[in-house]
Amino acid sequence: MDTAARKKRIGERVEARAKALDRLALEIHARPELAFEERFAASTLADYLESEKVTVQRGAGGLETAFVAEAGSGGPVVAILGEYDALPGIGHGCGHNLMGTAAVGAFLALRETLDGIHGRVRVIGCPAEERGNGKVHLMNGGAFEGVDAALMYHPGDRDEIDPLMLAMVNLDLELLGKAAHAAAEPHDGVNALDGLVLGWNAMSALRLLVRSDSRIHGIITDGGKAANIIPDRAAARLMVRSPDNTYLADLRRRVLACFEGAATATGAELRPTWSDICEVVNTNRPLAEAFAENARSLGRTMHARRSSDTHGSTDMGNITTAIPGIHPFLSITEGPVPGHSVAFTEAARSRRALDTMHLAAKALAMTALDVLSEPALLKRAKEAHAGRAA
Repeated sequence: MDTAARKKRIGERVEARAKALDRLALEIHARPELAFEERFAASTLADYLESEKVTVQRGAGGLETAFVAEAGSGGPVVAILGEYDALPGIGHGCGHNLMGTAAVGAFLALRETLDGIHGRVRVIGCPAEERGNGKVHLMNGGAFEGVDAALMYHPGDRDEIDPLMLAMVNLDLELLGKAAHAAAEPHDGVNALDGLVLGWNAMSALRLLVRSDSRIHGIITDGGKAANIIPDRAAARLMVRSPDNTYLADLRRRVLACFEGAATATGAELRPTWSDICEVVNTNRPLAEAFAENARSLGRTMHARRSSDTHGSTDMGNITTAIPGIHPFLSITEGPVPGHSVAFTEAARSRRALDTMHLAAKALAMTALDVLSEPALLKRAKEAHAGRAA
């Protein structure tokens, strides 16, 4: 069977499961779960794979809500990645209900098209993208061992082949003071909230001086317990982002200095905790070109990033630093709709979103087939990856 016939079969196998995939995506959408708590989503996707007679490794990489399955034999390994965690307050405002389902659909369609192909496809269910760097844990736990290329897609409001995903690090801040009666003996207290607000204002002033391609933002998570008590604890979570790792390191220093100075000024004790870094996504050009051609054959035209576009951050950046990979966006909306919004949550269960999920499953499986059946493509992808790393 030639490649064109195999791709036709992939399309047919995805369409044969379209209703089941829609049901999975909508059920996961209706039961949003936060990072590392995606028990329903992970078990639902794993159950479906097992219903298709796939052997599933649950709890992959030491993460309760991760899973891995593999098909094929010998040769190179292509991983198809899926996410399924949600956002607090707004649910699936990033469309992850579609991503895990598309990955499963792509894996099953390709599994049924691998006869005569020397190579393997691995589906990796990835928890905790929104918070927790789940893919980093999975990589450290061996889930990506032996993988030659990693493929995934992301819902968006534009078909974009090489979205700019920034490097990012979280900063959790805790300031400790001394409680006192706010009316009777305020002079006996040390106001942790004042320290936090003073540092926050310094950080806001810093943001005027930050490069336009970088970001600093966050929330106050604890501002005290009662208005008549001098707060003895205040806390915040910040995100610092940049497409430049060197500049990110400098921003980290400058942001922390804002709160160190405020702690000194107010007498509060500062306890900062930095997370692991989400690295910049390095789009692998040969893999991206293959995906774009497959998407084109399915009726979608992929576009290059616009210079003004920034799409946040993702732990897929850490994967593309280690392995050739792609993270294209496919539109699920009729026009611009901001991600991480209630409107995008609604879009993630629309008919257009489900149809796009089917297309994504086909394009991912077709691109994985290209990698497994064309040694020259994998060679170019690895050379491009090595060249970028150098």
